[in-house]
Amino acid sequence: MRPNQVIVPVREVNTDQPVPLMPIENNKRLNEPSHAGLSNRLKILFLTNRGPYPIKDGQTRRTYNILKGLALRHEVHLLSLYESPDEAGFESVEHLKGFCERVEMLPAPPKALSFAMVARLVRSLFSSDPYTVWRHYSRAYARQVQVWVSAMSFDVVHCDILPLTYSVRDLKGAFRTLTDHDVSYLKTKRLAAQTRNPALKLFLYLEAMKLKRLESRIFSKLELGIVVSELDREHLERLCPKGRFAVVENGVDVRAFVPDPDRVEPNALAWVGGFHHSPNCDAVKFFLEDIYPSIKRERAEARLYVVGGGVPDWLKRYATGDPSIILTGYVDDPLPYIQRAAVFVAPILSGGGTKLKVLEAMAVGKAIVSTSIGVEGIEGNDEEHFMVADRPAVFADRVVSILRDLFLREHIGANARRRTVEKYDWESICEATSRLYQTAGKRIDYVD
Repeated sequence: MRPNQVIVPVREVNTDQPVPLMPIENNKRLNEPSHAGLSNRLKILFLTNRGPYPIKDGQTRRTYNILKGLALRHEVHLLSLYESPDEAGFESVEHLKGFCERVEMLPAPPKALSFAMVARLVRSLFSSDPYTVWRHYSRAYARQVQVWVSAMSFDVVHCDILPLTYSVRDLKGAFRTLTDHDVSYLKTKRLAAQTRNPALKLFLYLEAMKLKRLESRIFSKLELGIVVSELDREHLERLCPKGRFAVVENGVDVRAFVPDPDRVEPNALAWVGGFHHSPNCDAVKFFLEDIYPSIKRERAEARLYVVGGGVPDWLKRYATGDPSIILTGYVDDPLPYIQRAAVFVAPILSGGGTKLKVLEAMAVGKAIVSTSIGVEGIEGNDEEHFMVADRPAVFADRVVSILRDLFLREHIGANARRRTVEKYDWESICEATSRLYQTAGKRIDYVD
């Protein structure tokens, strides 16, 4: 056992004004499971930088599922920033109040180009904190965290993302956990390496250095760090030897994301991922420029569904010139498009953490072709649960081989589905997280 390892008993298969909202009564909880009456029922403060509902992307999908999974087992109070009006709208809030004891939303700092945004950027250049912290900094939010912690005795303060460290690092008398959705410095360093603009490249390398400094120190000051894969834990344990870490994987709702062989289109490829996230832009550009032409030469009937919002102009031009590229824009539910695909592609060149889009495609029983980074942190084997290719020619060859071989497609897809049911089911993950929080406080002393 590693000295800083927390053992989680899991199955092997496993505006500065708040929006005031009234607490709900316990009898309004939705679908409360039978094990919610645990003797060790905790009071948890859950902090996040975006409204977790409606679900818009991988981050909100993870946040929502962990939040709901904990709230159906414990008393959870949600204090969240929100970026768009729909996140703090009546329908979204009422939905969250269906399982949270209390919900309160405060506006996040504006992300659009403005004087305030530029001021935060300039301030970050002269600060030891990275821009990602300043970008999400809200004095009102930090103050409200202090108010809640002072007024209520929380067993656990769950900080759901690294940029909110400013709100918990100076809290006293609380068992604080911090989720690092990816090894942020490594993700930013990879992004810098892919960037061609010299000024942006310099800024990203500086940001990576600051993130590395933050990640090397913050976890030794908090009681527990949460990571999404064993690989990420290994990275952070080397970076912060005094930190204590536990793995809470990304997951998928295996009862919702299911195979449907009748929907499969034999020559269809699918990509899922919004284009507000620069690694997704880089991935699709790489695929269209360096891989897709080779696939089309071998398989003229091939077509590509590109599922995700924020479609950039350069991608619209591609689709205008090639009718086999189908842009769906943002969709509430990507499942029908994943089910249509004979091959799911993940040509990801940068980023970190485990990719929920890949896990969802695995749950749907898709044959996946991905770069190494695309399946990084996912427990699986090349040519068994997915196919890995980092060079364009090899990537294209593997896609074509799956399109031509029904047995290979179904074999890899079945293995992928089996692995997600065994390892990445949200229900099992949330149950393990609940038990982790019930036991971790007894095993770990508070950090002064």
